[in-house]
Amino acid sequence: MGLSPTSCPPNIIRFGTTFPATFFPLSSTLAPFVVSSAYLCWISEIHPPALHFFRLSALFSSISSPTMWSEHADGMLRLPEVNACLVRWTSQVQLIEASHVKTTCGSELTKKFRYFVFSDFQGVKVTALTIDENIDRVSDVFVPFKKYRISKARVYEIPNSSLSVGSYRFYWVLTNDTVIDELIEIDPPKLPCYFRLRSIASCDAVADTENFIDVMGIVLCAFPAREVYFEGGPSVARDYVIVNYELRPVILTLWNEFEAIEGADIMANIAQNPVLICIRLRVTTDNYLSLSTQSSSVILVSPIVQEAGNLRAWFQANKSDLTQMVHERSYANPCVLVPPVASSRISQISFIAQATKFDIGTAWIRGTVSLEYRKGRLWYLACPHCYLPNDFSLNWGIMCRYCSRDIYTFPRACVTLAIKDGTGSLNVIAMGDEAEKLIGINSHRLYQADKEDVHLTDRVASALNGRVMLFYLKHSDHAFRVTKGARYTIVASYDVNDAEAQAA
Repeated sequence: MGLSPTSCPPNIIRFGTTFPATFFPLSSTLAPFVVSSAYLCWISEIHPPALHFFRLSALFSSISSPTMWSEHADGMLRLPEVNACLVRWTSQVQLIEASHVKTTCGSELTKKFRYFVFSDFQGVKVTALTIDENIDRVSDVFVPFKKYRISKARVYEIPNSSLSVGSYRFYWVLTNDTVIDELIEIDPPKLPCYFRLRSIASCDAVADTENFIDVMGIVLCAFPAREVYFEGGPSVARDYVIVNYELRPVILTLWNEFEAIEGADIMANIAQNPVLICIRLRVTTDNYLSLSTQSSSVILVSPIVQEAGNLRAWFQANKSDLTQMVHERSYANPCVLVPPVASSRISQISFIAQATKFDIGTAWIRGTVSLEYRKGRLWYLACPHCYLPNDFSLNWGIMCRYCSRDIYTFPRACVTLAIKDGTGSLNVIAMGDEAEKLIGINSHRLYQADKEDVHLTDRVASALNGRVMLFYLKHSDHAFRVTKGARYTIVASYDVNDAEAQAA
């Protein structure tokens, strides 16, 4: 007998609030299983402190009940026609996403689970869950973008329809009795038409925000894995350089389990330059512009779709030019990653001055430059790992106050500018390579000049004041907002005349 909406598993209680037992947490990412990947992202951000209080015993005990089984399916149904009340059904779907194996955090019940996202030919999506001993059986069968006929899965209604994504109001549980038949196709499948891959050229608009993107690229090279220290402890990361038809090589950082699982697959095939399809990546302004995994990301290595084959053929035809771009470090060149934009993309300073970090992540502005704080230093002592300021003398054995690593601090160029246009004024800060480019003096020379009591600020001011420039900005770290009085940091800068010539 199918599960009716009125016979859904019992609810659970957290702090006196009723929550459906079908929502549960992921220990490694603090993100619960949900009816869709979008809700997965949402709940992990909205309720992270509460996730450990969810209990799963009601859900798993209900799954074990024999009354929950669907009978063998005879009829082929479209995905929207499959619901919790049906007895016999079969549906043809395409696998478009697979999570890592997760572990619940209940105090009384610990379960491993994995979820898959399927779609029909109309783009209707369903999330399917498999638990414990069924994980290996199902995982051995499913390959991303292949098509399957599925029947005898248990169907549950989403308790709160407002949390569903799209029109389908149910999710599936794949059990030992679920029938899964792969559809054999002669040609590789095409990427579904609703699968929207974003261009690297447009990524600057969503950098440093919670707007995640999907991209496809081919791996050009990989850098050594490294440990990165945060307040919660060390994390493992590795940077890869990927590229597509746009010829904008960009760094993709795989973190922790993504590096352990997909990273191992990539490194095993690095000589063949595997194609990646990456789902829900975060765009950051690290290294001017880069991509990074986050808890709900999905990395598909060498997917069997026609588009991946086309990209590989393009790579083989342009391999020498792409190899040269790696040698030239184009993945760290602002002119390649964040070139000047059209006038329609430039914001007025009055708008940027009033915006909060929650309104925008980055912005382009244009204005006239003047040097602020002429009596201040044009350098600061930086941690070589996180580049944040540490006010110590140069010596060995210092621990960075931000990333807690033993460091040898070094001088790094830093200049605060006032940018004005017809609508207002804004203080911004430039650091490192961008500061050296604007000042025209390297960091070591700035440090030595201060030690020799040589004042360079007047020289720098005469070189900067009155220049009309285009800037790509991000929000400043708290340490610089406090010490330098600048809410925004310059990511890239261009003289207007050079910018207009490059844009043309």
